[in-house]
Amino acid sequence: MSSFVPSHLKPYDALTKFIGTRPLEGKTALITGAGRGVGEHIARAIVSAGASRVGIVGRDKTRIETARDRFAAAFPTTEFEAFSADITDEDAFVAIFATFGVPDILINNAGHFPDTAPFVKQDLKSWWSGFEINILGTANVTQKFLQALAASPRAGQTGEKAVVLNVSSMAAHMRFPLTAWSGYNGSKMGQARIFESLRFEHPDVRFINIHPGQIESDGFTASGAPLPPDGMTDGGMAGQFYAWAATKEADFLSGRFAWAEWDIEELKAKKDEILEKDLLLMTVDGFERGF
Repeated sequence: MSSFVPSHLKPYDALTKFIGTRPLEGKTALITGAGRGVGEHIARAIVSAGASRVGIVGRDKTRIETARDRFAAAFPTTEFEAFSADITDEDAFVAIFATFGVPDILINNAGHFPDTAPFVKQDLKSWWSGFEINILGTANVTQKFLQALAASPRAGQTGEKAVVLNVSSMAAHMRFPLTAWSGYNGSKMGQARIFESLRFEHPDVRFINIHPGQIESDGFTASGAPLPPDGMTDGGMAGQFYAWAATKEADFLSGRFAWAEWDIEELKAKKDEILEKDLLLMTVDGFERGF
């Protein structure tokens, strides 16, 4: 676990109680890759925090519609809509935002671990697919959201920022002694860097990169990563952190990188230090304020 602030692997009182106040009451959200794994945990937490309408997106039509039915059964007072689309498909997301409308919260969760061998043995077309999905696909969804947001009646008429949360990975910034991760590490770092830049172009939108922790999922299995010595991260807790990050309390993290395992009270206590020292950004060791 990152040592920036004290961390958790399981649900804890401060976060659970905050979500229980339903801080996202009446909000709408769209989540990519929401049919299973990390995306499913986030969807459940967003609804538990009060979201009234949630769109879920996945490539597999049967899987995403099954997930919609599963969510609807668990949360009968919430409206769910399922969309089958590849995140690299521009026309599909123009249509999704036209049909669903512009959500208050966009969560980019869909991603891909492309590495099947050390770089020297890697099929580069397969290796490049990580960049096409993790960078181009996420950029496509985000661009179509921002375009729809600018054209919507809510543009400039609400005091609350729209929110874009990016499900990133510690692979974007940590020193990895693992082979066969170059495509994933590179694409996740590029993805995170894009959202750091977008905060300056769109100060009316909160962008946050968040590592969800090491959660049991198809992606974790595909990565071949060893089991962490302290144990796996509870997916429900990680989902709650994303729900918290969608609230005003997390506005100071806009454009920055956080871990879902971090204690929210300890993190808020570091707000002034984070802003004054320009922390939690992708930079090079030894430079101050990112230069």
